[in-house]
Amino acid sequence: MSAETKKIIFEKYSLAYTVSGNSELKLLLFHGFGQDRTAFDLYHEKLLGFEIYSFDLIFHGESTGPEKKLSPNDWFTLMSMFIEKEQIKNFYVAGFSLGGKFALFLAIYFPTHVSQLILIAPDGFYKSPWYLISTTWPTRLLFHYLTQNFKQFHFLMGILKYVGLIDASMNRFIHKELSNQAALKRVYRSWTYFRDISFSSKLLKIFLKKPSHIHTFLGAKDPLIDVNKITPLLALGTYTVLKEKHHKIPIHPAVLAYIQSLETNPHKKE
Repeated sequence: MSAETKKIIFEKYSLAYTVSGNSELKLLLFHGFGQDRTAFDLYHEKLLGFEIYSFDLIFHGESTGPEKKLSPNDWFTLMSMFIEKEQIKNFYVAGFSLGGKFALFLAIYFPTHVSQLILIAPDGFYKSPWYLISTTWPTRLLFHYLTQNFKQFHFLMGILKYVGLIDASMNRFIHKELSNQAALKRVYRSWTYFRDISFSSKLLKIFLKKPSHIHTFLGAKDPLIDVNKITPLLALGTYTVLKEKHHKIPIHPAVLAYIQSLETNPHKKE
């Protein structure tokens, strides 16, 4: 795989992304929490019919930003600068988990550019209790304190697990993704600084004209994205439920096969 790393600089933001391939079919990729653009290396290797742009979200990988909320206006500016720099007229966009919010944003605010939206176990369709606790006053203050105090955070998580408020899958997520102070700070930034980058079914209808313009992949065994809560909203498009857990969904052969099928049977907006 021959790839080039580039950056978009706007005020105190630095948005890093990798480009590979040379094709009229453009594919933009946004990873999940705690990952970076290398999460999509398999796409660069397998989807050779596309020119692929995979991004590091702000505060992930090589992308940096100021200690403040990422406003929709700032993200709109960053994406506008990217589109102008790369001279892209139309593209497909896929987002996994947290990255689903950013893919949704593009579909809503750049509807004439996005040929199709592909969501992979996306965040942003509903607000989990943990998200509400972390972003609502006054519990947001406690969450901020705990993200600055690693030992106290895990002590509290141990108590919540003991009384049954944390199940086994959430406990595994905590130990895998929140295992150090840097990871705690990143989740605080991701949930509080990105909270204005959110889903709106009303705005998404502006983008949609046919069900083929959006397809979502979900996991029946996903402990983070509840299929039962998200499927009513998916009447806006089509979706596939796979027998997989959260982090296995992006690399599932069905997802890669679906995107690869766009090479010969492109779903383009009219």
